[in-house]
Amino acid sequence: MNIDDFLLTAGLSLLTGMVLGYYLRHLITLGKRFHRKYFGRSRYFEQD
Repeated sequence: MNIDDFLLTAGLSLLTGMVLGYYLRHLITLGKRFHRKYFGRSRYFEQD
């Protein structure tokens, strides 16, 4: 494996990691929002 193959592999791995990280962050944010909206404790009916 020469240096060109290594740079190509490293570049593709970095690009793939950044894209997956970006979408994973958005999926986690949407999951938290969905959980808070439908499964979180209701703030209106809390007993003091």
